[in-house]
Amino acid sequence: MTLTGFAVGAAAAYFFGFGAGFVVRPAFADQLGLTWINPAGKAEVRCYYGAVSWALSGFLVYLMTQHLTVEALTGVCILATSVFTMRLISTTIDGAWAEPYTRTAVPLEALFVVATVTIRLLA
Repeated sequence: MTLTGFAVGAAAAYFFGFGAGFVVRPAFADQLGLTWINPAGKAEVRCYYGAVSWALSGFLVYLMTQHLTVEALTGVCILATSVFTMRLISTTIDGAWAEPYTRTAVPLEALFVVATVTIRLLA
C-alpha cells in the first residue's frame, strides 16, 4: 500500500467512524457538551455543515477540471442517496414526519436523488 492509499483509507475510516457515532447515537452530541447555541456547538456546525460542504464542493470542481465529471457525479449520487436514506430511516425512528423541516427536506432530497441518479445513468 502506498502512503497516498494509506492516507485516503485512514481519512475514509475517520469520516465513517465519526459519522457512524452520530448516526447510531445522535445524543453523542450532548455527551460532547454540544448544543446549537453554545460556542462549541456553533463551531461544530460551522465545521461539519459549513466547511465540509465547502470541501466537497471544491473537490467536485477539482474533479471536473481533471475531466472526471462522471466520477464526480457518481460521488454526488452516493452522497445524496446516503443522506436521503438516512433521513428516511432517522425520520421514521425518531418520529419526525410531522416536523415542518422534514416535510420540506424529504421531497426536495428525493427529487435531487432521482435527478442526479437519472443523469448519472444516462452519462
